[in-house]
Amino acid sequence: MNELMWFSWLFPLLFIIHDIEEIITVKKWCAKGYQKHIPFPVTPFGNTKSTQSFAVGVYEELILWCIATLIGNLSGSYGFWYGLLIMNILHLILFHIILLPLSYRRYVPGEITAWITLFPCCYILYLAQGVLQYSPMEGFLWISIAIIFAVANIKFLHKNIDNLANFIKF
Repeated sequence: MNELMWFSWLFPLLFIIHDIEEIITVKKWCAKGYQKHIPFPVTPFGNTKSTQSFAVGVYEELILWCIATLIGNLSGSYGFWYGLLIMNILHLILFHIILLPLSYRRYVPGEITAWITLFPCCYILYLAQGVLQYSPMEGFLWISIAIIFAVANIKFLHKNIDNLANFIKF
């Protein structure tokens, strides 16, 4: 497990690299009226057009991913971390590489770093599977738990992102 202890921290690092691109570009992208081009039932980046609010949401997610990594390293149980990693890979592929770019037909926030971070994330997954050796059923269970958690967290953030940003405003 020692090798997993150090490369597990690459996941939160790659997550923040990807989300920094989104933080930097989301305000301008939202101002361009992307809603006309993307017929999604869920608004990308919540209902906020504020960079600060979006950054607060990213920060909250980063803390959760770091906690999952820390728990895995301290307990040796990496299942939740494993599920979050796979969920992140699916998020990069589905939203930033396929759905948003094909719907919008222009650059979308996070598209460049989705490509850059996808391959290292897949390599981390390959290394983790080699160490953890989860069966397909175990992997499916952890992925399901992580997706349920992440979707609930995203729904919470989309509903409360501006309130959270106002709460921590100095």
